[in-house]
Amino acid sequence: MTSVADKKAAKMLGKKLIKNGLAACVSSVKAGSLYVWDDKIYDEKERILLIKTDAKFKKIAKFIKANHGYDLPEILSFKPKDIYKKYKIWVKNQTKGKK
Repeated sequence: MTSVADKKAAKMLGKKLIKNGLAACVSSVKAGSLYVWDDKIYDEKERILLIKTDAKFKKIAKFIKANHGYDLPEILSFKPKDIYKKYKIWVKNQTKGKK
């Protein structure tokens, strides 16, 4: 999971992740974020990207850092407790053996 500034950035990063075989699907969700940066509180509109992947975290994190517009991108990983078996196979097939 990562957050980006807007819809354009979400589409750009999502497409790159898919084209490079790092994600099977990327969902973009509108969000509002409150955070502190350089001792100032910000209230910003963002997009949250939910990246469905079977790829290794370090590989995805490196790719996001190289292709992200933020100085300090949010990069998180969640391991699902349960997952629909056919969906898991599809994700694995989409990310298998690619760059």
